[in-house]
Amino acid sequence: MSTSVSQKNGYPKITESKVIISGTPGTWDENKVHTLSVVEANKGGYKYWGYYALCNYGGDPNVRQAGLIRSNDLVKWDKYDGNPIIKRDCRWPTVILANSVFHMFYAEYDENNDSQIVMLTSKDGVDFGDKKVVVPREFGRQNQNPFAFFNKKDGYFYIAYYSGVERSNDKPLVGRDGIVNKKGEVAGKNIWQIKLRKSRDIAGLATAEPKVLMTSDYTVASPSIIYFRDRYYLLVEAIREGKWDEKWVTLAYESDTIDGEYTELRENPLFPDNDACAFQHIFDDKLYVFYSHCLDIKNWFWEIRMVESV
Repeated sequence: MSTSVSQKNGYPKITESKVIISGTPGTWDENKVHTLSVVEANKGGYKYWGYYALCNYGGDPNVRQAGLIRSNDLVKWDKYDGNPIIKRDCRWPTVILANSVFHMFYAEYDENNDSQIVMLTSKDGVDFGDKKVVVPREFGRQNQNPFAFFNKKDGYFYIAYYSGVERSNDKPLVGRDGIVNKKGEVAGKNIWQIKLRKSRDIAGLATAEPKVLMTSDYTVASPSIIYFRDRYYLLVEAIREGKWDEKWVTLAYESDTIDGEYTELRENPLFPDNDACAFQHIFDDKLYVFYSHCLDIKNWFWEIRMVESV
């Protein structure tokens, strides 16, 4: 990972955070709302449609659900009465609206907690189907935390995601077929990587060759990339023993090119207080960041907050 600190532009100036989504007591999302991806849909009386999911990681797939929430001002949100719209094994949904079709990407998990990224589509933004694998499962590896977007600067669709080995304990990972892993490679060291794929069409993301943007020996995940004011900004979540008061933080980086070298910004950590899972969006020439703040780290209770550029 780059250790140099940029003094160029810095991250755009942003407002104080607002709490915009909390879990409803006694329901499926109580205390667990964790990620929010927003599209400008202009449907059903709402300008913005948001797709949110929960913090549950591993374990029972039936608790990994996702819901729809809608707004006209990005501050006040109304939850869809039919929630959850994805009822099983859905974590970290991110949505692109292209050619009047909603494309949802999210992570699925197996019994070993290895994850893959899939894509579903919908014409109405509520009923999703036609599932396809975009980033396949690999033994002993996490492929998750997708952030999908269309880059108006170059006309490509992109998906950024976290790919890494979290559970090696410095021992070789023996696969189900008796070899070290499915590729015969030794995977005996924990590693966290941020990867990026691009394609002229959304379907092509499934076969696009990934590029590694960042590699770390401590937890770095949850990438989000945006082009704003002639710069690309990358946000990632991170946690590291002996640093940042042992809290989850959100780190910011910038680059001249979307798949080039990203340099750490001087404001880091951008969000320092158990703040993670940032999604960046541009609406009406303003930058919005929707991120998750942990209310109770022991019980893993979260809420969604938002900041905007000024």
